[in-house]
Amino acid sequence: MILQFLKYLGLLVPLMFGLFSIEKWVKNKENFEKILKNLGIIPFKSLNIFVGLIIGTIAFTLLFLVYYFFDFLVVKTFGWSSGILETAIKLLALVIFEEVVSRSFFINGLKLFIKSENLIIFLTAIFFSLAHLLNNGVTVISSISTFVGGIMYAYAFIKTKNIWLPVGLHFSWNFVQGVIYGFSVSGYNFSRILEINVEGSPLWIGGSYGPEGGLIGIIVRFFVIIMIYIFINKHKTILMIK
Repeated sequence: MILQFLKYLGLLVPLMFGLFSIEKWVKNKENFEKILKNLGIIPFKSLNIFVGLIIGTIAFTLLFLVYYFFDFLVVKTFGWSSGILETAIKLLALVIFEEVVSRSFFINGLKLFIKSENLIIFLTAIFFSLAHLLNNGVTVISSISTFVGGIMYAYAFIKTKNIWLPVGLHFSWNFVQGVIYGFSVSGYNFSRILEINVEGSPLWIGGSYGPEGGLIGIIVRFFVIIMIYIFINKHKTILMIK
C-alpha cells in the first residue's frame, strides 16, 4: 500500500508542478506556441534526438559486450517478429509521455520555487525513481539505478532546454536494451530481435528487473552522463544551446 502511494506520488507530483507552470504562463498571457517552447517541446531539434539515440545505442552495446565477455549471457536465437514495429511505437509514445511529465513539466514547475539546477535535478530523479517502485523485480539497487537514470535525463533536459535529447536517450536506452538485445527493461519484456539467457549475480546484472537493476547498469548510466556532459560542452553550437 505504501509503495503504491509512493508510485502514484512519483507520477502525480511532477504533473502537478507542470500544471502550476502552465497556469502561470497562461496568466502572463503567453500564447500556445510560447508555452510549448517553454516546455522544451518545440522547436523540434532533430540533431538533439539523433545524438540521444547514438549515445544510448553506444552505451547499451557496450553493456551487452561486457555481459557477453564475462559470460553473463548466451545468445539463443536471432530473428525479427511482427510485433517489433508496434513495440517501438509504443515505447516511443511512453518515452515522450515520461519525458514531458517527469522532465518538462516537473522541471519547469520546480523552477518557480527553486533556483538551484542541481537541486532540481536531484528532486526530479527521486520522483522518477518512485514512479518505478512497483515494477517487476524492483530492488534497492534498481531504485538507485533509476534515480541515476533520472539524473541522466534531467541533466540532458536542463542543459539543452529541449526535450528531444532526453527523448532520444530514453528511447534508445529502452529500445536497444529490450528490443534489439533482448534484455528485460525495468522489469518488463517486449518483442525482441535477440533471444538471450542471462545468468549471474543479481547484484551485478540486475535479476528480473534487467541490467538497469544491477551495478553494471548503474556504471553504464554514469558513463552516459559523462558522454552527455562532454558532448554538450564541446558541441553547444551544433546542438543550438544558448
